[in-house]
Amino acid sequence: MSNARRLLATMILPAVILLGLVASAAAGGNAGKVDVCHFSNRYHMINVSVNALPAHLRHGDVLPDEYGDCP
Repeated sequence: MSNARRLLATMILPAVILLGLVASAAAGGNAGKVDVCHFSNRYHMINVSVNALPAHLRHGDVLPDEYGDCP
């Protein structure tokens, strides 16, 4: 495993998941859920389990920007 992948897997991805949980909780969201910008012809917001977040990010979905908007 390359150093970049190891860094992504061990530090960055868990931090992104944690930030998503904090943002969701602050907005009164469901526990264990996070908003994701899902791509299907264009981006639209969906709410998924935190456990599903890595799979969504791997296939091209992204997290909302700092304003909660999708690209």
